[in-house]
Amino acid sequence: MANLDVALATISFKRKIAYKSTWFFSVLFGEWSLLAGLAVWNHLIGDGEIGGYDWDAMKAYLIIGFLTGTLAWAGSDWEMAGRILDGMVAIDLTKPVDFQRARAAEYIGGMTASIPSAILGTAAAALLFRPAGPVSPLAAALTAFSLLFIFPLAFGISYLATLACFLTQRFLGIQWAKDSMVAFFSGMMIPVALMPVWLQGVAWALPFVHFTTTPASIYLGRVDTAGALGLIAAEAAWAVGLWVIGRLIWRRLVKKVTVHGG
Repeated sequence: MANLDVALATISFKRKIAYKSTWFFSVLFGEWSLLAGLAVWNHLIGDGEIGGYDWDAMKAYLIIGFLTGTLAWAGSDWEMAGRILDGMVAIDLTKPVDFQRARAAEYIGGMTASIPSAILGTAAAALLFRPAGPVSPLAAALTAFSLLFIFPLAFGISYLATLACFLTQRFLGIQWAKDSMVAFFSGMMIPVALMPVWLQGVAWALPFVHFTTTPASIYLGRVDTAGALGLIAAEAAWAVGLWVIGRLIWRRLVKKVTVHGG
C-alpha cells in the first residue's frame, strides 16, 4: 500500500501544479494577506501590547499564522467532495483500496504543492519584518514538530466536511462553514487570547486551535516545556480521533449511497 500512497500523492501534487503560471503566481504573491495583517496589527499595537503580544511577538504570531494557513487550505477538498457528488465513490467501492487512506494520500500530495509558497512567504516576511525569535532552541524544535500535525489535522477536518456531501449533495456552503471555523477558532483571524474567556474555552475544546495558536504559543514561550508537550499530545490525539471518527461515519453513510437512483 505504501507504493500506492506515494503514487496517489504524486498524482495529486502534479494536478496542483499542472497550471504552472497559476502555481507560480500563488508562490510569488500568496503573502499579500500577511502584509495586510501586519499593517493592521502594527497600527493597533504601536508601541504597546494587546493580549500579552507586543509588536515583535505579534509579527511572529502573524507569520506563523500565514505559514499554517497556507498549508491548512491547500488540500484537495473539492476533489474529495467531487468523488461523492458525481458518483465516482461507487467505483471506489469496487476497488481493493481503502477510500479514506487513498483520499489522505491525495490530500497530502495537494498540500505538498503549497510548501514552496509557505516557505517563501515565511522567509521573506521574517527577513523584512524581523519578528521575535523562538524563546529557546527547544521551543523552536517543538514548534517545528507541532507543525507536522497540520497535515493529518487538516485532512481529518476536511474529510469529515466532505462526508457531509452524502447528506447535503452540495459542498460550497460546507466548505465556507469549515474554512470560517478554522480561520476563527484557530486564531488566524485574531489571537484566541483576545476572545472572551468562555469563547477561549470553546476554542481550546476544538481541534482548530492547533493550526495557529498551538505552534505560536510554543514558539513565543507562552507555555513551558511541559505545556508544549501537552499541546503536541493533544494534536496527536485529535489527529487519531478525527481519523477514527471519519472511519465510523464513512461506514454508516456509505450504506446510503445512491447513484442514478440505484
